[in-house]
Amino acid sequence: MRAFLPVGPNAIAPAEVDEVRQGPGEVVIEVAAYSVNRGETFQVENPPADWRPGKDVAGRVVATIDGGPAIGSRVLAHVPHSGWAERVAAPLAQVAVLPDEISFQQAAALPLAGLTAVRLLRSAGAVIGRRILLTGASGGVGHYVTELAAAAGACVTAVVSSPPRGERLRELGAETIVYDVADAPGRYDVVLESVGGDSLPIALSKLLPRGRLIWFGEASRKPIELDFFTLFDGPENATIEHFHYTDGDDAADLATLVRLVATGRLHPEIGRQEDWSRTPEVLDDLRRRRIRGNAVLTVIEQERPPLDPRTVVTRYVEAVAAGDRATMRASFAPDVVWTFPGDLPLSGEWKGRDTVVDEFLGAVAGRVFAPGARVTITLANVIADGDLVFAEWTAAATSRSGAPYRNSCGGVFTVRDGAIVAVREYLDTDHVRRTLFESMP
Repeated sequence: MRAFLPVGPNAIAPAEVDEVRQGPGEVVIEVAAYSVNRGETFQVENPPADWRPGKDVAGRVVATIDGGPAIGSRVLAHVPHSGWAERVAAPLAQVAVLPDEISFQQAAALPLAGLTAVRLLRSAGAVIGRRILLTGASGGVGHYVTELAAAAGACVTAVVSSPPRGERLRELGAETIVYDVADAPGRYDVVLESVGGDSLPIALSKLLPRGRLIWFGEASRKPIELDFFTLFDGPENATIEHFHYTDGDDAADLATLVRLVATGRLHPEIGRQEDWSRTPEVLDDLRRRRIRGNAVLTVIEQERPPLDPRTVVTRYVEAVAAGDRATMRASFAPDVVWTFPGDLPLSGEWKGRDTVVDEFLGAVAGRVFAPGARVTITLANVIADGDLVFAEWTAAATSRSGAPYRNSCGGVFTVRDGAIVAVREYLDTDHVRRTLFESMP
């Protein structure tokens, strides 16, 4: 597959790399879009050996695990690395399902910047009625912080480098826009500081007594100098807190970001959108501060529709035949209902993905077939009509009594949005009763 690799200081290039391998606890995502963050420009300056860039991705699941989203699901993820590629392995704990109303490009702009913004404001505590000073506000984090803080009732002063960079922040709720931190008027309850260098001491001086400065970046790449005695000029007993955005539950916070965007309460600000072949140029423009908001690269121009119902059912039956429980589980919607007519001990309705897979298809089979016996499934026919699919298969195994079990089975499957939502199964119930249940106590 294709991916971008570091080829020297401040340089990346496309290359053919080994196909991604799915590790424990991971799903594999076919990447439709990814974003490039300013912090990643720092990593590319002196890349570690065997490291590949890319943290923020959106796309479709092509391999899953028990408890993971179904194959074909639209997701976004905040991966540890290697996201600037056609496919990437993502820990399930760093993945969230994406509704159709959010594009892959919007989703790709969410993870790192959105997680940082949510966790900054969580660290700041209740902000209603409080004055917040935000430096370096024209990047992706700044846009999210401004919109979320203003919506929560804060009075936000945003520091940007030029009027065009401040216009959108004002639309998102910033009360005041300044172009130099020294010009920020009045005193503040909280300072969110990401520039470092000369900016942080000046921003610190703007705090009220016992105010808090949360230090979440050093975009200037310059260390700060502080004088203990200058704090007596105003921000006495102020607190400086070091902030690292990774402190939190990624899956839960990504789901929160998705919900906020889906309900119109958060708006990803995409300052540049390009084909992923232009990643090196976009990286350079980001480094030179030529991009406002997030930069997003598109890998797949057109979103692929979910798998058609016939393919979903065929894949499911083949997974049963292969003993592939992860694909079996991923084929079902969470609220699937499996109906088994008749008056056998296993007849009735089995509701929910876990119940169907673990109890009906798993535990019941374990009680009726000989220990260690293989159940051979052979798909005979599949007929589809819209959302309804009829599948016919044969099943062969040895019962606990030693009797041979040979049955012809049929199922009417209802498939929506690439997942099985209902099944009604039919087979020779008399054969099941004689071979599997008559000898049972």
